Amino acid sequence: MGRVQEDGNGPVHGFRLSTVSSSRPTETGTTHEPTGLDLAMKLHYLKVVYIYSAEIARDLTVMHVKAPFFPVFDQFPWTTGRFARHDSRRPYIKCNDCGTRFVESHCNLTVDEWLRLPDRSIDESLVYYKPVGPELTFSPLIYIQMTRFKCGGLALGFSWAHVMGDASSLSHFFNLWSRAFAGEKIYCPKTSDGVRGFQNPNSTGKKPDSVKRVDPVGDLWVAPSYKKMVTYSFNLTVHEIRSHFPAIRDEFEILCGIIWKCIANVRKGESEPVTITIIRSDSDGLKPRSVSNSQVISSVHVDFSVAEANLEEIVKSIGKATDERFGIGEIGESDDGDSDLIVYGARLTFVDMSEVDFYEAKIKKKSPKSVYCNVHGIGDDGAVVVLPAAKEEERVVTVTLPEEEMEKVKRELKKSGLIIGE
Repeated sequence: MGRVQEDGNGPVHGFRLSTVSSSRPTETGTTHEPTGLDLAMKLHYLKVVYIYSAEIARDLTVMHVKAPFFPVFDQFPWTTGRFARHDSRRPYIKCNDCGTRFVESHCNLTVDEWLRLPDRSIDESLVYYKPVGPELTFSPLIYIQMTRFKCGGLALGFSWAHVMGDASSLSHFFNLWSRAFAGEKIYCPKTSDGVRGFQNPNSTGKKPDSVKRVDPVGDLWVAPSYKKMVTYSFNLTVHEIRSHFPAIRDEFEILCGIIWKCIANVRKGESEPVTITIIRSDSDGLKPRSVSNSQVISSVHVDFSVAEANLEEIVKSIGKATDERFGIGEIGESDDGDSDLIVYGARLTFVDMSEVDFYEAKIKKKSPKSVYCNVHGIGDDGAVVVLPAAKEEERVVTVTLPEEEMEKVKRELKKSGLIIGE
């Protein structure tokens, strides 16, 4: 699905930009130093959309939405800052309260009409995206798009620079907004830099497979792509996932195994993926919770043909994934943080967001009707993102692949039984 045009030809139109920032000034000279893992993610962006029904959102004004962001930004002053570089070229954030871009728009459809569209990647039309750069000192790190549907429903879409934090961080950030909206006084204890580091539990001495250097991009932080990438999204139930695998196994690992085999069938031969990346939320989490990159990035390598292997063998190998965060952080620190890297799509990447608490972002005690999340800046090997759905027993699967592969992979997904009735 492509982005709906901003020139009035699509259902989303009437764009108006303003700025939101903290409610109080940050102390002069305050800075935020990204970790090596943060810097390894700097060419990636999260796109997240929360859709609320007219029943609970009809009476909300722009100021109703903007005001709760003020105290949230107070807790995380770097989110409204701007990047600069030390003399060594290492990027850092000046916490100068320059603010976040807030975008108002309108949609010609009702919420129900919008949600009837079968491919949820259309939700990316509700996210106003611009990358960081080429002038770092002027580039916001977050864009928030508020879209009013014809029925009075509301979508809040985020473009979030991944260098700041992972999907759990974005969810935590917006859940705080919902608490501030409800009138709670929010406070987030600061996480020390020491806590933000990672141990190296599985050191093998070799460089991590899940990251790839790219040609220098300078101050325009956009991941290079040599293929046209397209996105397709579908829903399925946990029961449908488990029906493919009789043994008691993690549902995400089962799903990864099925889709990995489908893609391997399409890429048979030299391009068959025998090494993949697995990205999951850190089950331990950061204590206290903060806005940072703490996701577990692991690698799986097999010495057999995935296309020819049985599902049990594939799923078993996924369960042996090796945590590579420490090595990625070291590479992110190399050249004093000036290296340009990609993680998502450097290898075929599977992202488990099924445990991220997106649906805790309640308005008037009501959860969103739908939440969409994907990553912008996916490399040519592609990525699969698994999200929670509004119904607890369902999952949303979003696949991003080179355009020439997508229809072939969809046919394999239908053969496997993951896609039904299309």
